[in-house]
Amino acid sequence: MRAAVAAVATAEGAPDVRGAAAAVAEAGGDSVRFLLFFGSRKTGARPDAASAYDFFVVVDGYRAFYRAARAKGILKRRARLASALNLVLPPNQVAVPLVLADGTAARAKCAVVRADHFARDTSWRRRDHFSLGRLFQPAAVAWCAGPPAREEALDALERCAALTLRWSRPWLPRRFGVEEYCRTLLRVSFAAEIRPEPEGRAEALWRAQEADLRAVYGVLLREAAAAGALRESGPALYALPQPASTGERLRLWLYFRWSLVRATARWLKHVVTFEGWLDFIVRKARRHSGQDIVLSEREKRMPLIFLWPRLIQYLRHKDK
Repeated sequence: MRAAVAAVATAEGAPDVRGAAAAVAEAGGDSVRFLLFFGSRKTGARPDAASAYDFFVVVDGYRAFYRAARAKGILKRRARLASALNLVLPPNQVAVPLVLADGTAARAKCAVVRADHFARDTSWRRRDHFSLGRLFQPAAVAWCAGPPAREEALDALERCAALTLRWSRPWLPRRFGVEEYCRTLLRVSFAAEIRPEPEGRAEALWRAQEADLRAVYGVLLREAAAAGALRESGPALYALPQPASTGERLRLWLYFRWSLVRATARWLKHVVTFEGWLDFIVRKARRHSGQDIVLSEREKRMPLIFLWPRLIQYLRHKDK
């Protein structure tokens, strides 16, 4: 499977993506190990001109990264505060303003995480589904500090793909091919967070990424069947050797509920670490819902107090 993951992750990216990744790496200085490109611009699932470039930014040390970013005027918060917050529910979400080669202004939305935390959160030792929920989908190594860092990035992406066999079992159909498997992954993973995207986003992501998903997970399923983790149930069809047990279902239900709690708690941290978070959220909600969302002056001044009723209403009606 490593070859399939590497082929997808190291495919030549667009010049604007390479430029954005290089600018983020420069902002973080020598602490940056590698950047993984993911999100709507990577998938091609309904991005627009204002969509951010989404990166996991894996660093050697939080303080060094934030000091460099602050020295370059990227970060307004104190490096000590940002570093301390990064130790709580990593990663931090940080906005990095960009000027692309053609002079276009853009923004990168960076999930900043230390290398040891990233290795843990893309392994069986993970504390929630945040990193896996993004990186089991095709991601690209957009920048790296050298060959060892590239191998480290590919190791993480391979683990994220392989671990899908652990967290998807209770929701898999009795018999499934690669398409049913990938659709299940997307549906289950999206249900684990409160997100601004309306119902149908998982289906849109499948259509946008079908070729890359098939390339990786077709190999994964064949290798799992050869190793006895799955059994063949027809041409290019598979089944679980044993149905998920009651204990396994309960454990994974609790895992996703706990992930939801931790993902929601991160919102409070992002208010501090992500400059312009309110405008970003409003633009994203407009793009995905088609609603004309206009905030009142009171909501703009004190969003943490007065925005909750509007947020609850939006989440209740975004799929209608």
